[in-house]
Amino acid sequence: MLIGKDFAGYRILAKTEIGEAGAIYKALHTGRRQTYGLKLLRGCLVVENPAQRVLIEKLQIAATLDHPHVARTYPVELAEDVTIIPLEFVYGQRLADRIAEGPAMLDFVLRVALQSAEALEVSHAQGLLHGRLTCNTLLVGPDGDLKIVDFALDSLSDDMQFADPDNGLPAAYSCSVVRPALSRFAYQAPEQTKGSEPSVRSDLFSLGVIVYELLAGQFLFEGDNRQELDRQIVERDLPRIHEVRPEVPTSWTKLLGGLLDKNPANRYPSAQSLLEDLRKLNYGAKLDRLSFHSSNPAFSRRSFFRRFLGEQEE
Repeated sequence: MLIGKDFAGYRILAKTEIGEAGAIYKALHTGRRQTYGLKLLRGCLVVENPAQRVLIEKLQIAATLDHPHVARTYPVELAEDVTIIPLEFVYGQRLADRIAEGPAMLDFVLRVALQSAEALEVSHAQGLLHGRLTCNTLLVGPDGDLKIVDFALDSLSDDMQFADPDNGLPAAYSCSVVRPALSRFAYQAPEQTKGSEPSVRSDLFSLGVIVYELLAGQFLFEGDNRQELDRQIVERDLPRIHEVRPEVPTSWTKLLGGLLDKNPANRYPSAQSLLEDLRKLNYGAKLDRLSFHSSNPAFSRRSFFRRFLGEQEE
């Protein structure tokens, strides 16, 4: 077992379950005296393997991301036939735990949405999608600032995971039960459940689910199995958030409509366009129409409410 041992210049301290990518080892680099999270993979990544080539390319892009709301990914290392992906070790509360506490304050939700969109704007501009945004890959630190973890790790397959002999031992670093059940899939966009690859719009759909859950104080998609979960994502129409929670301004209903439309063509086209509307909310402005909608507000409003709510705006 690795815990308590030195490995490739790191002292392995604990096994954790941060994010959605499986076991992450908390480790101290004995030379730099810095704490990292280590993702360990079996063998050496090779570009000749198509799946591994995709992961290599994503990791190379992720290593260039330097943003305050993105957990850093460092250059890959190799030791003893094990691929080491050093990550910034993030201390903080998973949004899953915050959602379970009940409806969040509007200021908190707005801060989470703004910081998430800022991080996605930068990563998308560099050609890197997240692909697996969930309430467990967004963590809020003691200072109230957000970190998104697991960038580039959505391409990991189970057969690439390193199997430590201490697999059955409890983690030394405490971790609560992951919620919601099947959380890895509960935030996928409808088109992803049908086999489509992640896109900018699917990342924004996932963020929309998280924002809605924070405002409502409850998880949205909690099927007992993948089939039931996918059915809910594809078929379930969500009630207007200001009807679920009356003190929430109707502008949030409009914004969530632009994130959660079942048809990706009707969603925000970019994190930049989402940020435009979030900043309006931050300035106290009301959203008469979404930033990416047609200059014909009447048509946009009617089509929006028919698609997202099944009725016209009151």
